[in-house]
Amino acid sequence: MNEPTTVGQRIAYWRNRRGLTQEVLAGLVGRSASWMTKVERGEHMIDRISVILALSRVLKVEPGKLIGSIDLPVDGGAPTDPPRGIPALRHALLGVPDRDPPTAAELLADVDEVGLLVADGSYETRSVVLPGVLVAGRAAAEHEVVGAWECLSRLYQMSSGLCRRVGDLDLALLAADRGVTAAQRSGDMLMVGSARRRLAFSMMREGWLDDTGRVCSDAADAIAPTDTASVEGWSVWGSLLLTEAVAAARKDDLAAARSTLRDARAAADRVGPGRNDYWENFGPANVGAHEIAIALESGDATEALRIADGIDVDELPMPSRRAEVLIDVAHAHGLRQDDAAVVGALLEAEYHAPEMVRYSGKARELVISCLRRERKSRTPGLRRLAERVGVAD
Repeated sequence: MNEPTTVGQRIAYWRNRRGLTQEVLAGLVGRSASWMTKVERGEHMIDRISVILALSRVLKVEPGKLIGSIDLPVDGGAPTDPPRGIPALRHALLGVPDRDPPTAAELLADVDEVGLLVADGSYETRSVVLPGVLVAGRAAAEHEVVGAWECLSRLYQMSSGLCRRVGDLDLALLAADRGVTAAQRSGDMLMVGSARRRLAFSMMREGWLDDTGRVCSDAADAIAPTDTASVEGWSVWGSLLLTEAVAAARKDDLAAARSTLRDARAAADRVGPGRNDYWENFGPANVGAHEIAIALESGDATEALRIADGIDVDELPMPSRRAEVLIDVAHAHGLRQDDAAVVGALLEAEYHAPEMVRYSGKARELVISCLRRERKSRTPGLRRLAERVGVAD
C-alpha cells in the first residue's frame, strides 16, 4: 500500500498489521465502530492525545508511529558535501568534536543566533546552523571555556526540540538527557529545571506520562521559590507546573491538571507579561495557552475557544509559541468543523512563524480535513495553504 499520510491511515495500517477489526479496536479504546470508521477515513479528527496514547498501547506501537513525522528538506549539494540537517545533528551529538574551542564570546554569540532561529520557528535554517554550533559547544566544554556548560545545555535543549518536532524521538531523548547533565555541570539550578522540562517534553511525546509528571514535579520541588525568589525562579518553576498539568490532563486526571494550573497562574501573576526567562515564554498568556491545550484534552472545544478569546498571543515573546497556540485554536475550530475559522487561525499562525505550520502534523491533519469538506466560497485561502504544507491534491 502507499505510505500512510494521515493519522487515520496510520491507525488503519497498524490495525490491519495486528489483525484487528475496526469494531474490536474501537471497543478496546472505549469508542464505537462508526467512530473508528470515520477516523480512518479522515472524516473525524481525534480530539485528544490521550486517545492516541490508548490506541498506541493497544496496537503496540510508539505514539509517534500514529502521529507521524515530517522530514526536513534535503539540502542538496555534491555527494561529497558534509551532511546537513538531522544526519549532521546526529553526528554532532554522537561524534568526537574535532575542532579548536571557540572563545566564550564567540560561543555565546553563536548560541544566541540559534536561539533566535528557535524563537522564530525556523526549522530549516536551524537544522543547518545548529550542528556546527553544537560541535563548537562540546569542544568548548571539553576545554572548560567560561560559560561553556550553560551554552552547551541550551544547545542540547534546542537539539532535542528540533528532533522531537521532526519525529526522531530517540535522538530527542538523548539530546534532552545530555542537556540535563550539561546544566548540572554549569551549577545553575534554574538551568537544570529548564533542561528537565525539555526532557519531560520528549517523555510526554513517547507517552511516558507518569515519568513526565515525576520529572516535572521533582524538578519543581528542587527549585521551589519563596517570597524572596527571583522572577527567573518563578518563571522556571511555573513552566514546570504547566508541563506537569498537561501530563495529568493526558492521563485524564483533570482535577490534578486544574489544581496545578492554579499554582502556575499564581506564579504567572508574579512574573507578569512579556518575559522570556530561560526561554520559557512564561507569563499569564502562556498559562492561558496551556489552559486551551488542557480544554482540548478534555474534548471541550467550546471552552478552549472561550479561553482563547481572552488571550492576546502578542504577549508571548516568541513568534514560534504564538504560532503553536494558534494551531491549537485552529484545532478547536476543527472539532466544531468551522473550516473558515480553521483556515483563518492557521493563516494567522503562518504570519507569526510559517515553518511552525509547515512542520506541524496537527496543522497538516486540519488542512486535510478541510479539503475533504471544501467549500471554496468559505475557505478561499485553503488551497494555497494546502500547497505550502505539502498536502495539496
